[in-house]
Amino acid sequence: MAGFRFRLQKLLNLKQQLEDKAKNELGLAMKAHELEKRKLALLDAGIVRISDDFRQACSGTIRPERIQAIRTWLEVQKTAREQQLDAVKKSGENVDKVRVKLVAAMQEKKILANLRDKEFEKFLKQEAHNEQKLTDELVSYRESVKITAVGMEGQ
Repeated sequence: MAGFRFRLQKLLNLKQQLEDKAKNELGLAMKAHELEKRKLALLDAGIVRISDDFRQACSGTIRPERIQAIRTWLEVQKTAREQQLDAVKKSGENVDKVRVKLVAAMQEKKILANLRDKEFEKFLKQEAHNEQKLTDELVSYRESVKITAVGMEGQ
């Protein structure tokens, strides 16, 4: 009985490697996206804190220089937030792009894996057929030997 050998095994192995690489890229992209979202959350928390400081500065004793400094810092933080929103959007788009790449790699690998499975099933059927044929020949041979032996005893 010869062993099963898939003729496209090297290509299947390559597709598996590409899938694994895409999975790693997706993990890194998702990690980077989460980092950008955390940075945005920190900026949002800072803006809330600065806004509270601004409200406090505007109530009670009014010090115009302090109010102006807080207002300027608040504007800087809002600009940084807008930039961070863009960074979050870009990292999210990157995650989507890498995810599409991963899905394509998974589909290509799945096609080859299904082909391998079909060829293996065909191989098993052929082997079973060959074994049955061999068994039939052996039984036929034994029967012919018995008949010949019985025929020779009668002479």
